[in-house]
Amino acid sequence: MKRLAACLGLFSLVIFSGDVFAAESVGDVGAQTAESISMTPIWMVLAGIVSVLAMIIGLKLNAFLALIISALFVSLLIGFQSGDDAGSRMEAVVSAFGGSAGGVGIVIAMAAIIGKCMLDSGSADRIVRTAVGVTGEKKASLGLMVSGFILAVPVFFDTVFYLLVPLARSLHKRTQANYLRYLMAIATGGAITHTLVPPTPGPLLVSAILGVDIGMMMAVGAAVAIPSAILGLIFSIVVDKKMPVPMRPLGANEDKHEPLAEEQLPSLWASMLPVILPVALIGAGTLATTLADKEDRAAVTAADIESFELLSEKFADASALSPAGRMVNSSKLTDEQRETLKAPPTTPEQEALFVAAMNDALLDPDFYDADAFDDVEIPEVSSELMAANQLRMKPVDRRRMNRALFDSAYPELLAAHRWDSSMRKTANSLGLWSNPNFALLLAALSAILTFKIVRQLSWREVGVDVEESLMSGGVIILITAAGGAFGAMLSGTNIASTIQQFFEGREAAGLAILLLAWSISAVLKVAQGSSTVAMIIGAGMMAAILGGQQPPFHLVYVATAVGSGSLMGSWMNDSGFWVFTKMGGLTESESLRSWTPLLATLSIGGLVTTIILSQIVPMAG
Repeated sequence: MKRLAACLGLFSLVIFSGDVFAAESVGDVGAQTAESISMTPIWMVLAGIVSVLAMIIGLKLNAFLALIISALFVSLLIGFQSGDDAGSRMEAVVSAFGGSAGGVGIVIAMAAIIGKCMLDSGSADRIVRTAVGVTGEKKASLGLMVSGFILAVPVFFDTVFYLLVPLARSLHKRTQANYLRYLMAIATGGAITHTLVPPTPGPLLVSAILGVDIGMMMAVGAAVAIPSAILGLIFSIVVDKKMPVPMRPLGANEDKHEPLAEEQLPSLWASMLPVILPVALIGAGTLATTLADKEDRAAVTAADIESFELLSEKFADASALSPAGRMVNSSKLTDEQRETLKAPPTTPEQEALFVAAMNDALLDPDFYDADAFDDVEIPEVSSELMAANQLRMKPVDRRRMNRALFDSAYPELLAAHRWDSSMRKTANSLGLWSNPNFALLLAALSAILTFKIVRQLSWREVGVDVEESLMSGGVIILITAAGGAFGAMLSGTNIASTIQQFFEGREAAGLAILLLAWSISAVLKVAQGSSTVAMIIGAGMMAAILGGQQPPFHLVYVATAVGSGSLMGSWMNDSGFWVFTKMGGLTESESLRSWTPLLATLSIGGLVTTIILSQIVPMAG
């Protein structure tokens, strides 16, 4: 009865928030209430955290309902603060839920099919038997960790976890032990490279924001990730011994097929195809895109400039509300660079500085201004890119967006750049095949075909099996999307700006730089749930704090400190938490006692390794 009363009380609080909006919209008491009560972003985030934890852990409410109610609760608080009506705040939750579901829905559905078909066909058993034959059962968790470590370099963590969970479940059926260790081993390998080793978006963007060469980021990121992963594996073993978790069925009929004899199992290659195929396709697309981005075809070269003298005159005489004025007054430039653009270069060295200043300005996210470009025909590519997510945009795409604008403004002074190189065309041709949704669709079809042939089933029987997998996958999609909506509402409180303001103006030197970088990223991660967002904002803040000054070690260590911090404090506003929980068949409480401290261990291990390497191999200068 107490739990019921608490639940009704919390629900009443949500309804009351809506009533306040209704009153506010008709001018009753809302204005006075809004003046007397001010909810800061920190208090709104704390309220959201308390509500979701109280419902899931305290009241044992279904996770989907708890997350949606908490998302609505936070959304109403945002509206109460801003004066939005209650209806629009509900629409915000629905929109965020739809965006999250659209991002993970197909991937999770295909992964559910792959997992069930691999288990029921004996494919997972074949892979496990082969792996155990090579490493031995005692080192099976090491094999899973290494697999996750490698696969997560070109592939997102969620996808890697989906692909390897069937192996963990099959391995547990063979050993009858260590299920949680196997799950945590996969999570260890996948999570650490996801935040430290490009070309996954987070570390890739961090390296670009801080001006770190991608090759250096890959090398040092891996050097930081390896000892951290070993520490995570040791931690997984300890947790598994102290908190053994049973392997629960993910579907009502998961174990309806009898285990096959050795001679009845599919071949190793057929068994591995659903895993190898998406990794190969996604990896090929990632590699081609990375190589094409490396060309940076939108960057200005000296050969592109028709007349340095005329262009410098344009910069010198430019008004603030003109395309040339937007470039010369860009916040990305120093005063020295602005003067460089206003004087025609007379030597090759000066030309190089002139071009470098232009390229720096083309990375300005605020380069476009409607008034400044009022008389300019906006290129289609610029319009498309301006409509995209600016926070997550790669520097090469931002430069392309702004270069196309500048080319259109001054066609007589600057030759139009050629974007479609042979490598870019190759990357574009792989766009469909390397799309995770399409790659996993092909993998699912291969898993279904293997299942049908090995079990000698009719298509009707196969359809029943697939339907069962989709039913279990649907629950995971709902919960993951609800978690995404909750995280989006927490982000909507403007908590990131609050945290940024707190750290603004602070100075750091030496090791304090690394501690500050880690702390900023960690706080952002806990507050809004996304590691990628935490890394992007954290890297941007560190770039501003450093102000172009070189610390006593290479900037790559600042990047790895930011990446390590983004692993700290993963909980119910993180989609990875729900993927681990639901795909692994764990309860929320079990994940809070395993997944959350595991990622904290990886985070601290990454920071410590970063500090040690920065002192042993500073690479300064």
